[in-house]
Amino acid sequence: MYNILYWFTFWTFHTFMKIFVRETKLRGLDSLHNIKGPMIIASNHRGRIDGVWIWYYLALMNRHKIVDIRIITGARFFEMPLIGWYLKKMRCFPVVSGKGVEVLDPMVDVLNNDGIVTIFPEGKMQKHPEQKGEAKRGVGYLVYKTHSPVLPIYINYHKKSKYLPIWDFTFVVGKIQIYDIIKDEDNLKKIANLVLSSIYEMDNK
Repeated sequence: MYNILYWFTFWTFHTFMKIFVRETKLRGLDSLHNIKGPMIIASNHRGRIDGVWIWYYLALMNRHKIVDIRIITGARFFEMPLIGWYLKKMRCFPVVSGKGVEVLDPMVDVLNNDGIVTIFPEGKMQKHPEQKGEAKRGVGYLVYKTHSPVLPIYINYHKKSKYLPIWDFTFVVGKIQIYDIIKDEDNLKKIANLVLSSIYEMDNK
């Protein structure tokens, strides 16, 4: 089922992109070609389909194969009819906020088995371009537990028309970051802040 939904989603979203989205700034996509795990993909959080944007460009840059990527998603979306089924079949991972970083242990296992995990360090969406959220400890926990490299991605978009669903879109892939592992788990927030800073540094580049 994953393989069927994978290509169905790709071509559906590909068509959507061609009609409604003007790709005004795309950079660093070559970093997604032949991407290998373990890898933590970390992105700012501008909207509900940020995970789909990331997934789409991964699929676009690796069209000769299926990319197995786990996207960390709010658990409430898994409770919705059809959407919840779809997220499960697409191997997304539900996370409940406020449950502690240990809720990410299944994603630690994925990374330790050379998997690819996407996480949004801010947790909550920042709907306005000028907003920047506070980094949560989760991404720091994944780095601390697995020593995995981090690939930062910056996403931004705004609607061009009041009446039509047409957007200007920015998608910037940075360089892979390796963080010195802090042996004190109390410093997970420090790692998370470094990751989030590397994402927003790409805003004006």
